Amino acid sequence: MPLDAKSSDRLGSLRFPLIVGVVFIHAYATEVRLSGGTVGTAQPAFLLDFLRNLLSQGIARIAVPTFFLMSGYFFFLGFSWSVQAYKSKLLSRGRTLLIPYVFWNFCGLMAIWTAQSLPATRPFFSGSMPDIPSLGAWERIDAMIGWTRLPILYQFWFIRDLMVLVLLAPLVYGALRLLPGATIAAVIIAWFFEVWPLKMPTIEALAFFLIGAGCGLSGRSLFALDRLGFLISIVYLIILVSDTLSKGAPFNPYLHKAGILVGIPCALFLTQLVVDRPRLKETLSRLGRSSFFVFAAHEPLMTGVRKIAYTRLVPSTEWSVLALYFAIPSIVILLLVLLHTVLSLLFPRLVSVITGGR
Repeated sequence: MPLDAKSSDRLGSLRFPLIVGVVFIHAYATEVRLSGGTVGTAQPAFLLDFLRNLLSQGIARIAVPTFFLMSGYFFFLGFSWSVQAYKSKLLSRGRTLLIPYVFWNFCGLMAIWTAQSLPATRPFFSGSMPDIPSLGAWERIDAMIGWTRLPILYQFWFIRDLMVLVLLAPLVYGALRLLPGATIAAVIIAWFFEVWPLKMPTIEALAFFLIGAGCGLSGRSLFALDRLGFLISIVYLIILVSDTLSKGAPFNPYLHKAGILVGIPCALFLTQLVVDRPRLKETLSRLGRSSFFVFAAHEPLMTGVRKIAYTRLVPSTEWSVLALYFAIPSIVILLLVLLHTVLSLLFPRLVSVITGGR
């Protein structure tokens, strides 16, 4: 069953806001580590701590699960098992996932290798990142593909896990056909209580991919809870604030995950406000074209910008750190959107390949 135009527009309107959320997750730090020491503050004051937890560890944390949910949904929507159908899906995901994954991580490896080899830029590395020049050939390949560690561009763990889930799609299909409710309940419980032995795919990836896959296979709309949208939004707001104020409490991990479970349908519900506003819908549609490019290129760019900003400005007050917390990711996003626009005009085929045709 094909996706209707309005639902497609609603899901499409989420792409850019969710990527902004991913960038702000990675903007959480209020200090930078250099080879000569640390700059910034490890213990921010209440206002800064509240705002960054509210945004980076609260609202933004629904982004990755929502992407997995949508990925599972689109993969299995209208899917009927056959070897040929699965082969077609594999070929499609090779273009949209594998090629960009290899390209961006290879470029990241080369860029970091070069920066770590130059005396002028080597001091900006604290030792938390692998020292590429000293690695052996296999270790460099591993750093690029992320087999035993995070890939060198760590945000690509999402794409890595998604590729693993695509390979496991026959098992997912079988489990959801035989025991759909039990399968989804089991993985949600495993995710909620963090009971999972594998490094990849992560239980978060598996759980939300399966939920989306279940909806896709059954033809159930991702917007099925819209009728409860107002109530869900109120509940999410309460959980969000409670989660933000209770960081460090023993119960907080469970409250946080409850917030994700409620926050996703809340975000889906709010998309109807977008499609009812043509100008906003068109703006998000245009920005959505740069979403994958922003995702792929924002790190290590943002880390580099943060280190330069902190060493040049040496923020020492809550307000200066707060200003940088908002300014750095905003500048990085703006620059990458502009760069994507220019590159799309100059090299449209190349941009299409490295962003998976998005």
